[in-house]
Parts: sequence; C-alpha cells; structure tokens
Amino acid sequence: MGRSDDARGWPSVKDLCRISAAALAGGCAIGLVGGLFRWLLAAADDHRDRLLAWVRLDPSWRWAVAVLGAAAAVALARHIVRWVPQAAGSGVQRVEAELREEIAPVGIRLVAAKFVGGLLSLGAGMALGREGPTVQMGAAFGTDAGHRFGASSHDVRTISAGAAGAGLAVAFGAPMGGALFVFEEVARAFRLRLALATFVAVSSAVAVSWLLLGTEPIFSLPAPVSAPSMVSLPVYAVLGLLLGAAGVAYNKLVIFLLNVADAVPRLVPEAKAAIVGGMVGLLGLAAPELIGGGDVLNQEILNEQVTLGYLALILLVRWLLGPLCYSVSTPGGLFAPLLAVGAAAGALFAWPLQEFFPALGISLTAAAIVGMSTFFAAVVRAPFTGVVLIVEMTATTALVVPMIVAAAGALLSATALHGPPVYDTLRHRMEAAQHPGSRIPEP
Repeated sequence: MGRSDDARGWPSVKDLCRISAAALAGGCAIGLVGGLFRWLLAAADDHRDRLLAWVRLDPSWRWAVAVLGAAAAVALARHIVRWVPQAAGSGVQRVEAELREEIAPVGIRLVAAKFVGGLLSLGAGMALGREGPTVQMGAAFGTDAGHRFGASSHDVRTISAGAAGAGLAVAFGAPMGGALFVFEEVARAFRLRLALATFVAVSSAVAVSWLLLGTEPIFSLPAPVSAPSMVSLPVYAVLGLLLGAAGVAYNKLVIFLLNVADAVPRLVPEAKAAIVGGMVGLLGLAAPELIGGGDVLNQEILNEQVTLGYLALILLVRWLLGPLCYSVSTPGGLFAPLLAVGAAAGALFAWPLQEFFPALGISLTAAAIVGMSTFFAAVVRAPFTGVVLIVEMTATTALVVPMIVAAAGALLSATALHGPPVYDTLRHRMEAAQHPGSRIPEP
C-alpha cells in the first residue's frame, strides 16, 4: 500500500490515523515489555547483591558460585545470539540501518531473544545498558504494528523509528529524550509523519510503563542544584573539550576490543562471553557497585559519597569494563555505561576546582550531571538528546546552560579529532561484516 499524500504533499487524514493507531499499539507494547524488562532487571540486581553478600560470608569456596554463575549466564546470553544474530550488542545501529533500508527488519521474534538475553547478560552484572534492548524491541514492535495496520513500507519504517524512541524513553523514564533521540540520531530528520508516530509511541509507552515503575526520576539529588555563575561557564567549556577528546578515545576502544574479540577464532563466542562474564563476577566479589549498568555508581557520585581515589578508580574501571563487556556481543546497550564514565569524569574534574576555587561554585554533583550529558554528546554525537535525557533523569533544569556549553566544546574537539559517532562506526562495521571486502571507516 502506498502513501496517499494530497496535491500539496500533505499526508491524508487516513494515513495519519493509521500511523497514530499503529504507533499507539507499538508504544503500548514496548511500554509493557520495556517496563517489565526494567522491573526484572532491578529484581536481578537485588538477587545478585544478595548472592555476593552470601559469598563474602564464606569466600573459601563460595566465590566459585558467583564467578561460574556469571560466566554461565553470559555464555547463555551469547548462545541466544547464535539463534538470533540480530540480537547482538546494542541494536541501535541495526535500527538505524533498517530505517535507511540498508538491511531488512528482523520482526517480532527478535523481542524474545533480546528480552531473555538482556536479562541474562545485564542481570549477571555486565557493564551494559538496558536501553539497547528496549530500543530494538520497540522498533520490532513498531514494525509489526505497522504491518498489522496496513501501513505503507515508508510508514512502517516511520512507526518503527518512533517506537524505538519509545523504547529509550521507557528505559530511562525520559519521554522527551526518547523523542529527540529519534529526530537527532535514529532518523536525523523531523517530518510530520515521524513526529506524529514518535509522540504517540513515546507518550503511550511511558504512560504504560508508569503502571509498573512509577513516575519517579531515575536519579535523585541530595539537594537542589543552583544555577551556575557566569564565570563558571568557560570552565564547563574546558570540561566539554576534554570529554570530546575522551569520547573519541572511548569509541576507538569499543571498536578495538570488538576487533580483538573477533580475532580469537579458536574460542567459540560462548567461551569468550563466559570468560568476560567470569571476570565480571570476580570483580563483583571485590566491588559489587562497580559492575552492572552503573545507576548505583551514578547515584553515589551525585550524592557526593565518593573520595577522590574512588572517583579515579570508578573512571578507570568503567572506562575499560564497558567496552570489554560490549566486545562479546551479548544483548546490551552502550548508553548507561557512558553515563557512569561521564559522571565520574565530571566529578573528578570538579574536585580540585571545589577545593581551590570555591568561588566558581562548581560542585561535584553539578559537574557529574554535566559530565553525563557531555560524554553522551561526545560518544553518540547527539547533544540535544544528551542534555534533555539527563535533565529528565535528574529532574533538574538549573544546569541546562552549562550542559549546552560543555556539549558545544565536546562537539568541537571530537570533530577536530575526526572521530565519527559510535553508532555510525558500528553500523559501517555491521555492513562490512555482511559484505566482506568493504572498508570500515576508522573511528
């Protein structure tokens, strides 16, 4: 069925109603499934914490339970990818490729693989994000709903993009961030059909997820954050320049470790995943807060419950752990781990300023919030999404101006260093794997 635009190029009311109905169905589906996914991940985190506490009571032999359990769960998650290869990794790059008609959509069967594989991988403590699975599951629901409502192939892709944004919105409780993600990153366009599908899908998804998760923001601040002074803005610009360069290096590390994992042909993918899963389980015995998606770390940093040395440790460990976990291609995203790195980097940057230049008024909490949005902008190259996402996740607007200033600095330095956005590189890498001999642009 083709599009039925009128002589002026406006969509017909019939098409808009069809798009709205399909987007509503897709949004409700990802709201329910994505909300359940988040709820089960929270339960898995609680069970993992209890298991690690039990192990520490008698680590002489119980350590093996934690390590082997994590290894087995991650290996099983990777085995699910063998059955449904499209469920590997984040899935955002695949959604973008589907929208560009570079690959065919997988369909609804992806949802079960992404859901179960994501629960196993993230529940085991892998430093991956819940948003990758929910974005890709949302896109699958949108595609299925578009077909069921008889939409044209163009409108099916539009509905799928909107539902993908709904998946991000559910993952982080951020409806406007999810919508901007569609316009700025997934589709890189703003059209009537796309806006309608996105707003309907996002609003319905978040409304349904509230029934399971409530309406509280992801992070709570220990005290209201004051608006920054004018003299502090150049300092935030410097933070942005530094994080822009760091984002380019981080992207290179992600691709490098993916290539290293691929270059070990003697081990089956499940064995590679088990090794990394076991390492994560071992790290969890020593420092359980350092593994997982990173929400606990972010909250500790926002509460300023960290020492200078611990901040440095968080930055070092999470800088390496996120790309390492992503390298074995189990279901899981990149967004959430980015936020932990950005929060730690921002707070570490602010520490000497707070000690020696208190007149600037830059607190660890404020710098951590700006660091989260700025590192997101540096890695993903979606500054508006990063700013709005963190505003919604922290329920604070006082830092919008320094967030924008820092994002501008990050874009400037990342562009000057010729570092492409991470999902562009991952999409090109995926295409090169499907067409051997084609060239992968350097990150």
